[in-house]
Amino acid sequence: MLEEKQVKILMRMHELEQSLAEMYALFAEKFPGHRELWQRLVAEEQEHAEAVQKFYRLTYERGASFSGEAIRIGAIEAIIEYVKKNCEIAGRDLLTESQALGISRDIEKSLIAKDIFKHFKVRLDFANLLRYLRESSEDHARLVEEAMKRGAKPAEHSR
Repeated sequence: MLEEKQVKILMRMHELEQSLAEMYALFAEKFPGHRELWQRLVAEEQEHAEAVQKFYRLTYERGASFSGEAIRIGAIEAIIEYVKKNCEIAGRDLLTESQALGISRDIEKSLIAKDIFKHFKVRLDFANLLRYLRESSEDHARLVEEAMKRGAKPAEHSR
């Protein structure tokens, strides 16, 4: 059985993944120059949210365990608030495409540094899903950095 703190962490992780998907969907609308990138990130963040739910269920079925002692719920909540704040700013057309890319890179790198998914222990048949979650944040950061290197379209900078 999960402790109350573990339940809260998993709930916030799920909320974070959903918030990221919403932010990337908004960026796809606001910055069509990188629509394919944003849409890919939306889909993968939605997959992450589903995976967190799956791990939540698995802990109750004893197919996984979760140790949240090293995770500060406040850190997850701070990232959620940062994502929501940037959605509000982007919604008011106060972000450039370059800023959106930078924000995305910084968030993904922050998630890599926190490596939240390392705190899960799963049955062997779920190890690939756990590995996917760990590696996809690195992939997200790489994809955003590549887009940044290619640069935003000049017309997008004038927003």
